[in-house]
Amino acid sequence: MKTIFSHGVFFLFLLCLGPMVRADDSGAVKARMEQRLARIDALKTQGLVGENNRGFLEVRGIGKDVDAVVADENRDREAVYAAVAQKTGSSAVQVGKARAAKIIHSSRPGVWVQDESGTWKKR
Repeated sequence: MKTIFSHGVFFLFLLCLGPMVRADDSGAVKARMEQRLARIDALKTQGLVGENNRGFLEVRGIGKDVDAVVADENRDREAVYAAVAQKTGSSAVQVGKARAAKIIHSSRPGVWVQDESGTWKKR
């Protein structure tokens, strides 16, 4: 149930993204993030990646293509956060931190998350 909720929050976030990223980029960013979602969920379940307190993934273990998946996802998240910041008049850092809080709150038990103080723990 938690996974369904977190995916719902994620897709709602992507819907809001549409008007904020350039029209030629928003569809591509959304598609890439959707395509990676199952892989990221699997990496989280395996304990190979975690969600940091800035709204980005971090590598927590060694596995096939983990670094590449994390780099690709973080690049797209960075673009989304910058677009949201521009639209709302805040900063990408603030947007990322706010997104991190939502991601961490909706993460499944057993997933690595980083709290506001920087401490890593399993949810």
